[in-house]
Amino acid sequence: MKRSTISTEKVWQLFIINPGTLNVENLKTFLKLMKYNPEVKKLFPHGFQLAEPINNKTGGIIYPKDTELTADCVERLLQLKENSPDYDFQIVIKKGKKVANYFRDHIKKDFTKLIESKKNKQEFRKSIGRLEKTFELYIDDILDNDELIYVLFRGRSIDEITGKSGIPRFFYHSINVTIFALEILQNVFMVTGTRFQKQDLINVAILGLLHDMGGIENLGQITELPVESQKEYYLKETSRSFLSAKDINLEHELVSALKKFGEYHQGNKEVVNEDENIQSRYANILITADTMDLMVSGLFDDPVPIKTATDQLYVLANNKELRRGFVEALAKGLAPSDLFDFYRELERVKKMCLLGDYARPYPMLGFKSPVIVLCGGRRTDCREYAKSSRAVNLLKPSGGLEPGAYGRCKLLSKALAKFYESYYADIKENVILHETKDKKQKKSSRPS
Repeated sequence: MKRSTISTEKVWQLFIINPGTLNVENLKTFLKLMKYNPEVKKLFPHGFQLAEPINNKTGGIIYPKDTELTADCVERLLQLKENSPDYDFQIVIKKGKKVANYFRDHIKKDFTKLIESKKNKQEFRKSIGRLEKTFELYIDDILDNDELIYVLFRGRSIDEITGKSGIPRFFYHSINVTIFALEILQNVFMVTGTRFQKQDLINVAILGLLHDMGGIENLGQITELPVESQKEYYLKETSRSFLSAKDINLEHELVSALKKFGEYHQGNKEVVNEDENIQSRYANILITADTMDLMVSGLFDDPVPIKTATDQLYVLANNKELRRGFVEALAKGLAPSDLFDFYRELERVKKMCLLGDYARPYPMLGFKSPVIVLCGGRRTDCREYAKSSRAVNLLKPSGGLEPGAYGRCKLLSKALAKFYESYYADIKENVILHETKDKKQKKSSRPS
């Protein structure tokens, strides 16, 4: 079935944002932006004033500059369009507070809708009250910049018009990323001791709303691609979202944070380990929130439960592909306590390494998956390094380890087995039996 509303050549443009005007490509697009239905003839929003006259095909003026468009104006233009179907009216609107507020109200309603939808979800039972209060306190500050509003509403409209369902799924993803990022900020002090101020909250929320604008503005092209190619192209275009921040003259720190975010999705995982400057912190909060919602929203793949997604975030953190403190802050708000307790215990075991940060639980595939602890540094000088027994030979990168042979840490493997034995005796019983010498002997003494 062919999808079509506006030509695919222009579907991602809709209107051009100029210093003082919004240049809408044609009457059809303008009516879609306004959600105007001629049959209903609802009241037209106030404040949409012409920056340039609307002319007919012979050059005659239909409506002069400074005319405020009304439902009657629209009806007349529709009649003229019906009489001259090959002629398009270009509509140039003056930027102004009423126009920005009309767009802003739509975005606020989206926030309200998505927060309301989370009230009935068990995962948000601990945090929804704080999230709602944060939204009420700071949404006006987050959406204060009119230039930001024009960019966001254009992206939202592209998404809505391009999508087969008419639902702006990608824009909703942007809002959900913002919500997850706020979750992190609300809990990060309890986890890492890092303090963020009100302006940090506003900045991170703006970044969440802009983080994939490069992808959204190219949905007209992306949705025409084979399904298996869409995510890769979307992430490639998303890496250019920093240009939207640059275009509306956001602070250097915000532009830089979005640039780092884009670099991460283009394969530069070192962004996670960069210096603790504010751009890096913002980028890593964004990366964590975005990774979470890409999984739970099912934007490109099958959606997974929040509990499963949280588990995968911990795996990425253990593999040094996400910052652990931000993952824990998000998990703390969403309260999958068994996951959190398990990974906190795993971190305690890792810190028992006698020579530094060399402990690598293996295999690191997800919740309760590691069964031994390998020495990532191959420290044969350590008394706990098992030089010859039970070496693991990796053929490809895994669990933060490069390909190669690794020995087991006797001390930490025993501590991990003890943890399983104490709290998860019914899990991986056969593996645990292999983890200590006493249990090996007990097993070998059983009759065959």
